[in-house]
Amino acid sequence: MKKLHLLIIKNFIGPFVLTFFIVMFVLLMQFLWRYIDELVGKGLELKIIAELLVYTSASLVALALPLSILMSSLMAFGSMGEFYELTAMKSSGISLQRIMLPLMIFVVLISIGAFFFSTNVLPVTNLKMRALLWDVRQQRPELQIREGEFYNGVEGYSIRINKKNPQTNILYDLKIYDHSEKKGNISVIVADSGYMKMTADESNLIINLWNGYSYNEQEEDRRKFPKTYPHRMDKFKEQRIVIELTGFGLQRSDENLFKNDYQMMSLKQLSKVEDSLRSDLQTRENQFIKTLMIYNLFKVRNTGKPHLAHSGESADQIMKNPKVVNIDSLYDSFSLKDKQSIIHNILSLTRSTKSYVESSCENLKYKRKQLRRHEIEWHRKFTLSIACLIFLFIGAPLGAIIRKGGLGMPTVVSVLLFIFYYIITLIGEKVVRESIVTSFQGMWMSSLILLVIGIFLTYKAATDSVIFNIDIYLKFLAKLFGIEKTTMLDKKVHLAGKFDYSEIEKESLIGSFGKLINFCNKSRIEILQNIKLKNLLKRYPSLDIPTGDSFRKLGILYNEIFENTINSKWVRISYIKSKFAELPYIHFKAQENLIPKKTERLMAIIFPIGVVVIIVNVFRKLRITRKLISIEKLSQSIIKGLNNPTLLSELEYQL
Repeated sequence: MKKLHLLIIKNFIGPFVLTFFIVMFVLLMQFLWRYIDELVGKGLELKIIAELLVYTSASLVALALPLSILMSSLMAFGSMGEFYELTAMKSSGISLQRIMLPLMIFVVLISIGAFFFSTNVLPVTNLKMRALLWDVRQQRPELQIREGEFYNGVEGYSIRINKKNPQTNILYDLKIYDHSEKKGNISVIVADSGYMKMTADESNLIINLWNGYSYNEQEEDRRKFPKTYPHRMDKFKEQRIVIELTGFGLQRSDENLFKNDYQMMSLKQLSKVEDSLRSDLQTRENQFIKTLMIYNLFKVRNTGKPHLAHSGESADQIMKNPKVVNIDSLYDSFSLKDKQSIIHNILSLTRSTKSYVESSCENLKYKRKQLRRHEIEWHRKFTLSIACLIFLFIGAPLGAIIRKGGLGMPTVVSVLLFIFYYIITLIGEKVVRESIVTSFQGMWMSSLILLVIGIFLTYKAATDSVIFNIDIYLKFLAKLFGIEKTTMLDKKVHLAGKFDYSEIEKESLIGSFGKLINFCNKSRIEILQNIKLKNLLKRYPSLDIPTGDSFRKLGILYNEIFENTINSKWVRISYIKSKFAELPYIHFKAQENLIPKKTERLMAIIFPIGVVVIIVNVFRKLRITRKLISIEKLSQSIIKGLNNPTLLSELEYQL
């Protein structure tokens, strides 16, 4: 068995390494495509770019590892199934579970390594990547200006643009506020368009402006009264501003600025922060309830006693022992002036209470969302490892069922399954962040669903199921819509049994085919009449579409003619034999009831299902009418052949 284990592991490791690096490359290209605008044109050294890509690659392992295990297991077992290696192992008495055992041990080791990687290595690489990406973003200020936003990255200046041409980097509708003298907005420049670029040594920022105005407030004598606020306005067609830049080289930030983010924490740190956040959230909720009860719902006097309570009673005692008060009588006992004062105080208290409740709820919502984010990250440390193991139990049996190796089919199936897993994971994270479900339920939902799928596929593969045989589903759809291309000869030739010779007169056979044509014509008319919209609405909620009495008689006649003619001498004529072999097969007994009568009413109540059943039934009936037309044409051809002397002479020659 050791050689067998080595063979299976060897078949797995090769595709695993290949797919892992392919997936990493694809995900890394996605990262570059996302941040390409922030990396290109900043004069970054190759060392800095390589360092950023290394840190990014480490953060992408959480996505690449499960997908590569799924693809490689699919490829390995699909290849073994394609070349009948799995069949040979099973015929030797080795079960699928035993064949998968060495891969289970191997993937368990990978899962343990993935757990320690996500706990110890991933937080560090995330921290370094975030810090380095932040430094890269801050290197070239002219590339950071966005449309419709004030940019304050250049010290002493605030710049705003309305539009930016990405091809030419021309800026339109510029406003530049000069705060270099730290006296406020005393100098403003407005231009129709402009262009910004850095000098070669990156020590200065050059701004070329066209068609604008500059506004400068002038100082005046402080002793002068009244104030006149003098200013100067200059119009220009072109103006150049040179701003000295300091600190815009790639300076590495202190990584401690980012270490408090939940993605930068280890499992132990996350647990500690979760406890603190949970304790703080509980304290704030209790404080909110206490403040709302004592200072808003039950207003407290300066003496510290509730306003509506008797001497010595607290707010809790009021809640436990409420006093019955007639509000209308109490309100009517006051004078008009007191009533107005009461209404004014109530409105003021209500507004302040509403404002307090809204602000407190927003604060609690933010605190709760922070707690949920840390809980999500805590659970993610484990779900990565479990996902690797679950994907093995999906990929290996699926490959054994599909029996197709290579990169084609396994890649398509793997990507679809991984997208399904990723979507469920994102949905789970979202419902956890919104506090709809607990963090355990949301984060483990995708793993539980995939575990059920893996168990199902393993069982089907162990029992040699053909659930992925496309021919089975094509035959089912063909039978459902009545589009089978089976002929009567294919279905009935084995029913003729001993092929006893039957003597049929030519006139009798011609008469039988004439009756067949007549019944086909009547059946078509009845079917087309029954599938009209008004007749369908009359019969609803019944989902059945009757074919009529002529169709039932046609079925009996059609089978009799075929079984009698196939054993007669007339099929020896080559022309008649060829036409006879083209007669389509119709399953007459299965046309009346598409579904059982017991479930018909229930499906009719569920409107979309009932409508779909009727549409399918209509397609089946239309297919039958086309077959009936074919039977009519073939019957007419057979009658012509029986009346053709040349063809009859062929029969006499054979006899």
